[in-house]
Amino acid sequence: MATDFTVTSLNPLTEGGHVNELVVEHKTYNLTAALVVNDTIAMCTLPANHVIVDCILATDDLDTDGSPAIVLDVGVVGGDTDALIDGSTVAQAGGLARMSEVAGIRIAQSTTDTSIGILTQVAPATGATTGRIDLILISRAAGLDD
Repeated sequence: MATDFTVTSLNPLTEGGHVNELVVEHKTYNLTAALVVNDTIAMCTLPANHVIVDCILATDDLDTDGSPAIVLDVGVVGGDTDALIDGSTVAQAGGLARMSEVAGIRIAQSTTDTSIGILTQVAPATGATTGRIDLILISRAAGLDD
């Protein structure tokens, strides 16, 4: 059964106030059980009146099978769940994936914060019960041309 997880931050998000100031939020989720299909992990917050510049997903090997199957998406929790990264196989062996979808930089600014998270699109063949997932979200205050 799919579960919704939320990562709590030990450090508050520092918000940039000017168009060219970048805001970087780095969150970590440590697995305590294997991921299953449709698990959602709410990782980062796109602050109100900000737009996305980039996103980096880093994972350990989360599928220990000889023929790994796990596929992850990164996007808006409860919305376009693959707006930033669609169909990443990075968790099959561990490594990094960067924002690969044009929809990510086109997410319109909002007057409220937007939750950015990871969706398990395809479950692991043999899911690791421990491991680390990091998500780094880079944004900036919206300007006149956004």
